[in-house]
Amino acid sequence: MKKVLIIFLSLFLMFSTPAFASNQSNYEKALLSLMWEEIYRAVDEYYLNNEGLTGVQTWNKKVLDLKMTDGLSFEITIQLDAFVGAHNTIGTDTLKFTREIDGLKLVNYNHTPSKHKEEILEWYLREQS
Repeated sequence: MKKVLIIFLSLFLMFSTPAFASNQSNYEKALLSLMWEEIYRAVDEYYLNNEGLTGVQTWNKKVLDLKMTDGLSFEITIQLDAFVGAHNTIGTDTLKFTREIDGLKLVNYNHTPSKHKEEILEWYLREQS
């Protein structure tokens, strides 16, 4: 009986899929996925120009505000967490884009550093050397 229980639990754990909770609607996910190139370009440029960092990644992206301004034009504000290494969050960034006929443009980039940003960057840069 013990062997059967162990085999059952092993199979159950092996073939079960983890569930991840997300507050994002499918529309929000789709919109962010269509904007991924501009978002990552803005993040890369910000951290390279202001922090001298490359390889900064993001997670926890969400749309804070979306305003249609005319037909196909809109303003969108996105918030994301930036991290280096194994999800060592260095800050929360808020990006505002406008969409006009000629494409998507970054209007504003605001970085709010995390509590331990300095220690994380010190460690990260030391590890990169």
